[in-house]
This record gives sequence, C-alpha cells and structure tokens, in this order.
Amino acid sequence: MASAIQLLQQVATKLRQEGKQPSLALFKARLAGQLSPPELFSAYQQWRQHPEQYLDVAVAEDLAISRPINAEQDLSSQLNRIEQKLDRLLHLLEQTHVSG
Repeated sequence: MASAIQLLQQVATKLRQEGKQPSLALFKARLAGQLSPPELFSAYQQWRQHPEQYLDVAVAEDLAISRPINAEQDLSSQLNRIEQKLDRLLHLLEQTHVSG
C-alpha cells in the first residue's frame, strides 16, 4: 500500500504547485487506470489522515531547493534587463546632450 500512498503524495505535491487543493476527485482524474477504485480510496483515506507522514523527502528537498534558485535566476534576469534599459537611456541622454 505504501507505493499507492507515495503515488498520491507525488500527485498532491504537483496539485499544490498548481495552486489546487488535493481531493479524491482530482486524485481519481490524475491517476486514472493506475490504481483500482478500492486501492485509490484506501490509499486516500490513509494519506488524508497523515499526509505529512508520506511526504517523499526527495520531493520536499527538491521543492525547498528549486524555489530559491528559480527566484534568484528571475531576479538576475530582471536585473540584466534593467541594466540594459539604463544603458540605452544613458546613451540616448548623452546623444541629446552632445547634439543640443
């Protein structure tokens, strides 16, 4: 049963990343054909009682690590765009000051 619960936990993590609240209906839709309805319901009941107990450590570490890196990359790319715009503005100001 642990593998069915781990499967639910993986789907729950993806659903939360998408901003959705995990539910039996969403699990059923995402896991169509992978688990029989009785397996799904049994695993869902166990997972719902203690969802943190089945949290995959690798998934948790991946989530904790990837967010700051992505945020840092986003900030870096934004800073590069701002610097490029500033360089263009300074260049235009210098041209206007020289010709004016």
